[in-house]
Amino acid sequence: MQFHFPPRSTRGSVLGFSWGQIGTVVAGVISLVVAANLYAAGRSAAAAGMLLAALLLVTLGLLRVRGRRVTEWLPIAVGALVQRAARQDRYRGGPLADGPGVQHLHLPGPAAGYRWLPAVAADGLTEIGLLHHRRERTVTAALSCAGSNLVLADTSVQQQRLTGWADVLNLLGTEYADAGLTRWSLMARAVPDTATSAQRYLAQRAVAAGTAAYRSLAELTAAAAPSTQRHEVFLVAVFDLRKMSAEVSDAGGTDAAAATVVLDKLVGIEAAVREAGIDTAGWLSPRMYASVLRTQVDPQDQPFVDMRAGPEPVLAPHTAGPVAAETVGWSAYRHDSGFSQTLWVYDMPRQPVSATWMTALFTRTVGRRTVTLVAEPVPAQLAALATRRDKVARAGDALTKQRMRLVRTAREDEEARAVEQIDREQAAGHVRYRYAILVTVTASSEEQLRHDVRTVRRVLGRTGCQAVVLYGEQDQGFVAGALPLARGLKPLRGWFA
Repeated sequence: MQFHFPPRSTRGSVLGFSWGQIGTVVAGVISLVVAANLYAAGRSAAAAGMLLAALLLVTLGLLRVRGRRVTEWLPIAVGALVQRAARQDRYRGGPLADGPGVQHLHLPGPAAGYRWLPAVAADGLTEIGLLHHRRERTVTAALSCAGSNLVLADTSVQQQRLTGWADVLNLLGTEYADAGLTRWSLMARAVPDTATSAQRYLAQRAVAAGTAAYRSLAELTAAAAPSTQRHEVFLVAVFDLRKMSAEVSDAGGTDAAAATVVLDKLVGIEAAVREAGIDTAGWLSPRMYASVLRTQVDPQDQPFVDMRAGPEPVLAPHTAGPVAAETVGWSAYRHDSGFSQTLWVYDMPRQPVSATWMTALFTRTVGRRTVTLVAEPVPAQLAALATRRDKVARAGDALTKQRMRLVRTAREDEEARAVEQIDREQAAGHVRYRYAILVTVTASSEEQLRHDVRTVRRVLGRTGCQAVVLYGEQDQGFVAGALPLARGLKPLRGWFA
């Protein structure tokens, strides 16, 4: 089976130009007229300045840098400068900021509003880690998943698994979206297995730790550990309490009632994932959830968390956040013992690819990296309206170019065919998604980070993807790309999808 991704849309508001570009170019033309008038009035110096401003505005309006228009970079640059001026680019304190007896979860930036919501499964014993964002009124949970090797499977088995996963996507975008699921993410992280199962077994079962046999086994397992990697996959689900307000009110209207309503939906999601042939280890408990968050923000804690990983980690849930974090320059983020850089995959492969086209990203790179797919189902009526608007706009652009005798490129033809394909798929009952793919690379030093990022970008290029570093947005990129919180998409507002 092969997949053909639609090209990233380059259509703007008018003939491929956004309103920001049009405004910038118009301002440049006005500056050019003013420069001509000043020159006619004999004010050559002022005319030269206005001419320079006109050329700069026109260039900024038409230029693209690293996959984005310059007019799209300007708000990011201004926001980053304002953030630094207000000293909001640094985070200090973490769990140490609270006084004695206070145990709040502390995360930096846009994740600062999360609090643990107590929840116990139907068996009355198993705790489920729910993160409640009180300002956004959302509840987040993470499901630990494990699957067998898809690359080595037969074609029929691959087809069966992909069909099962497609059913899960449609279920998440229809039944559960109507029931309150606002977005979900699939996060796959690869971390150095600093404490393999052999090490953990040795540490937990050894009786005489001072013997020569113990020392020999310890040296053997320690030498093997740095060369191994552990891959972990989490399905993160985010529920909007405003969509579930009636159910929560019927259950009592309290936090416990909200947790009960969410837990009921989590059982159905896990069952659907298992029916698709994907093994699961259950929804993360507060301590398990905290251990994932903690090892992402402080990589040096990974060996200690792994070695202490018994039936339940000893890490307290309120200690999951970083002690300190800050933005380093424009392209890196420092958090406790790690340096991270997040890349946004802004264009998918333009050639048809197989089902295992991203395998190289997980098998041919080393170091610590996290690949996150964040998706938000678009309501059926809004998806149909968006597709109709795209078709009308492209038909108008084609007619305008024909009348103005402008050249129509092959990419524009391909984008038009993609819109028609999306329309047919929606008519067949498929769910439309807004999505983003983020890749976060983490290292112990800036030099190692640059090396690992070059490797990841090279692999992404070979798979046909085009990625860009989120300059000026690394703090937000880390929260969205490295933490299992299913963030990173702009809010869906009004009638635009």
